Amino acid sequence: MAYKAVKYKLNSDGTIPTFLYAGNDGSNGNWPNQIAGAAGPQDMWLLGIADDGASLPSDQTEEIASKTDLVTYMNTYTSTWTQPDPANPGLDNEIPFDQDVAATDFWNKLDSLNA
Repeated sequence: MAYKAVKYKLNSDGTIPTFLYAGNDGSNGNWPNQIAGAAGPQDMWLLGIADDGASLPSDQTEEIASKTDLVTYMNTYTSTWTQPDPANPGLDNEIPFDQDVAATDFWNKLDSLNA
């Protein structure tokens, strides 16, 4: 058994799924991706970590097998995103969103849980 990287949807009542890792470390609810034509609250894919040994409903989750797969997926919808520039803080100082850095941070959390 192991913790797994997943893209997931909220429960139909808008609550957070119980199959997710419950840690308070920012590992869930990341980088929302709108699902065209889907009704809320299940109208976005979110990225997170499934709990060790959790049963993953096929209509609500998809496993992401590697950091490379995570970056590839993120590149499909975050290419125009920006983020604050940590080297130059300020309201108007933004830089392109770095999918590789975000994926590395996320994958490092996953690796730590599975260590």
